[in-house]
Amino acid sequence: MKVNGKHSSKRLSRLYRVRQRRFRHAVKTMAGNMVKDLYELGVSRIAVGNLKHIREGNGSNRAKFNSMIHNFWDFNHIVQRIKDVAEGYGIKVVEISEYKTSTRCIKCGLENTICTGRFFKCWDCGLEANRDTVGVLNIGSRLGESINGVEWDEVEG
Repeated sequence: MKVNGKHSSKRLSRLYRVRQRRFRHAVKTMAGNMVKDLYELGVSRIAVGNLKHIREGNGSNRAKFNSMIHNFWDFNHIVQRIKDVAEGYGIKVVEISEYKTSTRCIKCGLENTICTGRFFKCWDCGLEANRDTVGVLNIGSRLGESINGVEWDEVEG
């Protein structure tokens, strides 16, 4: 048996189909639960990171790792499922570029920062935070959202 021009067995093909069905079921369940919870919290808009060009990394190891993730996870399916479920609840889904969201300081807006692993530090204002937290807050600010209820002491460290 040949799949995509390469030899494969029926057993291996069946395992891939089972994996895909399980993945899609998990996405359907998670998207449904997430959107329902957000609706109950009064959320009217969901921002989703646009993962286009994710494979174009900094260095060959990162690019290979991103390629492996990209080939396994069907990001378009995940985003589409979130959009489909959210539409039923009247919630708008917006795709936002994640470019420079975790390297620009949310406090002073400058890029004189150091990012090591999950750690973020701004050399200008001294903010220290989790890099993912900084990215999320920057995505929110791109949507014109204020940083409601976030205290800088909570974000730091």
